[in-house]
Amino acid sequence: MIGLVLEGGGMRGLFTAGALDALMDHHIYINRCYGVSAGACNMISYYSGQRGRSRRVNVEYAGDKRYMSWDNFFKTGSLFSEEMMYHTIPEQLLPFDYDAYQKANPEAYAVATSMLSGRPVYLRVSADLRKDYQAILASMSLPLISTPVKINGDMLLDGGLADPIPAKKALKDGCDKLLIVLTRQKGYIKTPESTLALSKIWYHDYPSLLRTMEKRHLIYNEETAFVEQLESEGKAVVIRPPHPVEVSRTEKDPQKLDALYAEGYNETCAMMDQIQALMGTQPETADTQG
Repeated sequence: MIGLVLEGGGMRGLFTAGALDALMDHHIYINRCYGVSAGACNMISYYSGQRGRSRRVNVEYAGDKRYMSWDNFFKTGSLFSEEMMYHTIPEQLLPFDYDAYQKANPEAYAVATSMLSGRPVYLRVSADLRKDYQAILASMSLPLISTPVKINGDMLLDGGLADPIPAKKALKDGCDKLLIVLTRQKGYIKTPESTLALSKIWYHDYPSLLRTMEKRHLIYNEETAFVEQLESEGKAVVIRPPHPVEVSRTEKDPQKLDALYAEGYNETCAMMDQIQALMGTQPETADTQG
């Protein structure tokens, strides 16, 4: 079984959006996916078959204060507006095909981090996203700038804290080959969080979470090393930016975002022979250009 693993990274997820659109253009659908933060958000448009939707949501609305602003933060405790992201956009502005997603019913998991244990939590995304989008919301709840999400008695934050690249989880669940989309270039080394001192104040009641935050960079670097091992063993194909990404988690510049999207699309197309070999199929010509 082949698994799809999608790293997060806030607005760096435009690279992933481009990669997933390239997969759609080449008729490549992988039913099992583990998405982290922005990766979890991107995967739902992939499974609803809405090519270009993830790009449009982020590029067209990144500068909209209703989508992302400090006004939102001071009103609700979250920089990103839940109302805008999960109601106004998908229900009115750029309609999400809820029926197509429900019909596809993928084995899609959103990765979150438990504030109580500091451990990763893997949430099966509901097939009925009209009624239940909490798994995606939890996975995308960035520390310090988002309100934690309560699910099954646990308090959850961004999955990138505890398991930023859940390749080991995918293998443990029965996948024998992986297609992995990263949002950092090869050789990137994560350093300790610059906001750790503030986090210790903000989350002082959650010692297990703080221990995870303290070693977040070690977890990330260990997981990227494991991904490279899988790649060298032929167990994974890894799509990653070819050079350092100059897009921040909260980037609003539409030109930068579009350029990163195009990079993700083009890198994926360039690797299509490898991807098709992983899938065990013959290369196809794309229907649409990115």
